[in-house]
Amino acid sequence: MQFGNDWCVAQIGAPQDKLQGFIDFACGIDDCTAIRPGAPCFEPNNLVMHASFALDQEYRRTGSCNLDIGVITVNNPCNFLFFLPRDHLS
Repeated sequence: MQFGNDWCVAQIGAPQDKLQGFIDFACGIDDCTAIRPGAPCFEPNNLVMHASFALDQEYRRTGSCNLDIGVITVNNPCNFLFFLPRDHLS
């Protein structure tokens, strides 16, 4: 487990209902104020970006990334446009 250089983010193409369900679950436990309107990680305002934030919050808390809908990446979920699994990065 390596925090600071790795993040857990949503997979492109993950089912929207699973992403929303994870946001609801994680934000009931973790602090998700950063994805509220006007907060630093609100934009872009879309389900994948918000789920990425929630996935990473849970990853930081538990040390586990939900690999059903997430991947480990070196891209910060607050400032990236797409997600690639770590093994696809050169």
